[in-house]
Amino acid sequence: MADCLLDSDVVIWHLRGRRAVVDRVIALSRQGRVGLSVITRAEVIQGMREPEREGTFGFLNACETLSVDREVGDRAGAIVRAFREQGITLDLPDSLIGATALQAGIPLYTCNPRHFPMSDLDLRPLLA
Repeated sequence: MADCLLDSDVVIWHLRGRRAVVDRVIALSRQGRVGLSVITRAEVIQGMREPEREGTFGFLNACETLSVDREVGDRAGAIVRAFREQGITLDLPDSLIGATALQAGIPLYTCNPRHFPMSDLDLRPLLA
């Protein structure tokens, strides 16, 4: 099982070679198994350019991909609904990524902590 989850923005910045992100991702991989949500995988692939295919899939396949199952889906839906009742709109992909980390009991690393206001989420801003 993965020891941490990377948000889509972290993977994108890593693949684009942003030095601070690359260094952090390498450090995380030395500490344990790096995971991604299947949502992150889909977001990265949809934005991939053809010349980036080999490097992108090399990185994605080196990470553990965590699926969205019934429990993750239910949890994400409940998160979106609870925040909507407070007048806060959350994107479903971010809610699914956050719910994946919550369900797995692992920290989520992101460059956009404001996308994940869930108080019970172990959120780790990558570029603090």
